[in-house]
Amino acid sequence: LHIITSLDIGGAETMLLRLIKHRPNLVQSMIVISLTNNGKIGKVLEEIGVKVICLEIKNWSSAFKALLRLKKIIRNERPTIVHTWMYHANIFGGIAAYLAKSQNIIWSIRRSEFTRKESLSTFIVMKIGAMFSSIIPKSIVHVAQSGLKNHQKYGYKSNNTLVIPNGFDLEKLKYDQIARKKIRNKLNLNDDQILIGCVGRFHASKGYETLISSSVNVLKVHKNVKYLLIGRNLDEQNSILMKWINKTGFSEHFIMVGEKHNIPEYMNAMDVFCLSSITEGFPNVIGEAMASGLPCVATCVGDVEKITGNTAILVEPNNNELLSKGLNKILSMDRKKREIMGSKGRRKIEKEYPINLICEKYYNLYYLISSGEHNYENI
Repeated sequence: LHIITSLDIGGAETMLLRLIKHRPNLVQSMIVISLTNNGKIGKVLEEIGVKVICLEIKNWSSAFKALLRLKKIIRNERPTIVHTWMYHANIFGGIAAYLAKSQNIIWSIRRSEFTRKESLSTFIVMKIGAMFSSIIPKSIVHVAQSGLKNHQKYGYKSNNTLVIPNGFDLEKLKYDQIARKKIRNKLNLNDDQILIGCVGRFHASKGYETLISSSVNVLKVHKNVKYLLIGRNLDEQNSILMKWINKTGFSEHFIMVGEKHNIPEYMNAMDVFCLSSITEGFPNVIGEAMASGLPCVATCVGDVEKITGNTAILVEPNNNELLSKGLNKILSMDRKKREIMGSKGRRKIEKEYPINLICEKYYNLYYLISSGEHNYENI
């Protein structure tokens, strides 16, 4: 039984979907519970036969009723494993499972670190998690090595913790010339224009203000460059975003398409990928870009350095000057050099992060926990 904060499109939600689809023979024996709504991921899960339950928590008063309902569901279903995803689900789902006398509880922590821009409520939930981390879960799975180290500093228990990164479907994420032409035609781009792609919801942690301010020094030098922004609230209705873009004086160089569900197709249209985040755990998008054969410029946050190795240009976060230098460096390369750089990234993902390998790590963990084993580090 999986418990997750929501089922909208996001890194944790996508990994959960991939994990369930990896074992189609087990779909009928899985339940996914969303603390809030049934988003796009939830609908896909239902289509493949997974039982999805939404608790529709909207405020603190509805939370207490939802907790009692969740406890009852767990007690009635008696799942072998209760796997919770992200801070709020770890606490809420963990307490419900503990009260329902479930023995095999796994927490997933998808964050790397906290910044000053984080909300106070999320910080409180994170610290409550630290208090209960030695009581409720049998194992805590971190998505990033940096996340494991930081959360131990925040007070999370150090025993029975392990890192399982995200995995990538290498059949879906590969270069496709037909998809490239289709998307570029849709975006009114010719073959001579270079497209820098950025994917991720509009949020302070994603560093879009830095990205956009850094574009001035890029577009002054490279007149044939355009930026493609993909993600929730990355559209012309976003007044804050448009203010930043208009301030550059290069607004015609930005294409904003909002949230999309065919990211692999859009990545085929890109020539360079840029990650401008201020904080991350294990960012899916950098792995997806590498798997798509894109040369990458990225901020060195979370496990980005571990994921990319020596296949990308890395810069410190929240520094528009360094980000523009990194992008100018990659744009100054000829196409062949960029392709070689992208190929190196693809090979690294093939070797270390194929989805089958990562999913098997989770199922090995489930097996060990249900078998009563206590050492999960070497799965």
